[in-house]
This record gives sequence, C-alpha cells and structure tokens, in this order.
Amino acid sequence: MRSALRSLRAFAGLAAAVARANLGSARPFKATVVLTERCDCRCEICGIWRKPKAPEPTPDDVARFLRGAPSVRWLNLTGGEIFLRDDVEAVCEAAVAAQPLLAVLDFPTTGQRTERIVAAVDRIARLGVPRFFVTVSVEGPPALHDRLRGREGAFERALTTYAALRGRRDVAAFLGLTLSDRNEGALEATFSALAARLPRFSEREVHVNVATTSGHYYDNLGAGVRKPAAPHAAVRRVLRRRRARLAPTDVLESAYLALVSRHVRTGRSPVPCRSLFTSVFVGGDGVLRPCTVFDRALGRAYERPLDELLATPEAEAARRDVAADRCPGCWSPCEAYQTLLAHLPRLLVER
Repeated sequence: MRSALRSLRAFAGLAAAVARANLGSARPFKATVVLTERCDCRCEICGIWRKPKAPEPTPDDVARFLRGAPSVRWLNLTGGEIFLRDDVEAVCEAAVAAQPLLAVLDFPTTGQRTERIVAAVDRIARLGVPRFFVTVSVEGPPALHDRLRGREGAFERALTTYAALRGRRDVAAFLGLTLSDRNEGALEATFSALAARLPRFSEREVHVNVATTSGHYYDNLGAGVRKPAAPHAAVRRVLRRRRARLAPTDVLESAYLALVSRHVRTGRSPVPCRSLFTSVFVGGDGVLRPCTVFDRALGRAYERPLDELLATPEAEAARRDVAADRCPGCWSPCEAYQTLLAHLPRLLVER
C-alpha cells in the first residue's frame, strides 16, 4: 500500500511538472548526470573514452544536487560506462533518499559486464522507483557492432546482458541503436541477428535514435560522424510497431521517430527545444549545461542549488538562445523526449 501511494505521488508530481512545462515553466523535471567518463568500449562515433578523466561525483554529490533541485522527477545517469564504478548502487540509493518522489530512473550500458550489471540492476530495482529503465547499446549485427564498438565479442556480451535483464518484473530493459552513416543500412541484419538470439523478439524492444555530435560530452566533433542519409526507410518497421500501441514509451518513441527525417533534412530540432526549461545536463566535470550538445557552462552543479544556478543572468541568456533556436541543434533522445512532453498536443499529433 505504501509503495502504491508513493508511486501515485511520484507520477502526480511528474504529471504536474509536465503540465507546467506546457504552460512555459522553466523548472526542469529531468536531469542527466554523467557519473563517469571511463568506458569499456572504444567506439568510432563517440570519444568519451579518450577524454582526460575528471574526479567522479560521489553519491553525496548526486544527493546534494537533487536536494537542491526539488523539481526533478526524472533522473538519467550516464557515462561512459557507469558500471565501471563500484558504487552505482550507492549513487542510486543516495538519489532516491534525496528525492523520494523520483518517478523515472534510467541509464544506458554497454552490457559488457553481465554479472556486475545484473546484480546491480536487481539491487537498484528494489529501491522502488516507479519507472526504472535500462538500455543496452547495440550498433548493428555482430561483426559491425564489434567494429563500431572497438571490442571483439562485444555484441554477444551485450546480448547476454540484455537477455538476463529482459522480462524482469521491476525493470524495463530495452536495446538502444544509434543510427549514423556507418550502420544505417544494417537495421534489417541487426533485427535478424537479435531475433536469432532472443525468443519472441519484437522491434519494439529497440529504441532507435540518430547520431549526435558534441564537444563537451561525446568529444566527437572531429570524428567525421554523419547522420543517416535515409532514416525513414531505416525506422519504418519500428515506427509501425510503436504506433500500434498507446503505452507512454511507445507514444514518445513513435513521435520521436516520426520527426527524425525532418531533423536530418534541416539539422535542427523539429520541435522548439525546451532544454534548460524542462531539463538540465551535469557533465563529468560537474558543470551544469543546458544539454548534451549546447556547450554553455552555467556553474558548478554540486556546489550551488539548481534553482540558484538557473536564476543567474548566464542561465537566462542561455534559455533565450535555446528558445530562439540559437543552440547547435540536435534531435537526441536525451533532450527530445522531454521537449515532446512539453508540447503535448504536438506529441499526440506527430505519433
């Protein structure tokens, strides 16, 4: 009973935050926090693994940030590979203690350390966050995935991890596939490889997105990463499956996919971006920025409350730039999903 009441209050808080966002609120309900820039893959389209390593935030740092960010109801923890840390469970426990009404917790993983990941996920699931998502990255069929990830056997290890998480009651596990010019023609082969290894596989299990470049986060501006030339053909099967359902994740995913082609054609967000209104990004250096792409430093996230940082002239200027579409422009799910939620009528139409 207590757990059900907590979930109800958490979702009510998130729903209220989304409603305020649709009315123009600038109190973010989502935070993306980089826990580490270490990684166990050597990806072609991401340079995080090459970056000089800054001190990593402690569980107390993350808790302090959340206590100073009372509007946050959705926490995305990311890397690098967060399971290279020994204390991911402690970070999540500290986060939930600091924000008991957290409604959504999610993180990606390379899936290379199956036993470590599964044990940690089981422990984190017991914290009782109402919606807990884990995404295992896959970039193509086995040989292509291993080449793009820079690690032999990476595909099979990722699938072993995903198979172990798939179907667990307290966690929603998905596969995440980033489309670029290097794998856009391999979606059918990828689905075939997944279906051969996963009983009752459905394309709905794959979250498809498009490649993003960033200097301060991915450190891949010089990597020659290009977006897929013909994304609609690549996402058609996934979009058809998503549109057939009304679950919240399907509604968001189908609206996102329906707008991918427009983003690739224009290079801009197809919906007015709401970064720094609905969401914030805390980098591996502890610096607050609007998002994963817009390199506008707004202060030290672990040293000052979020509301104070967002009230500065620098933050107000950054919000004006975002609203005027003067940011670099992207359609990364890290920013797109909450942007879509802040445009609910558009979300329901576009899907």
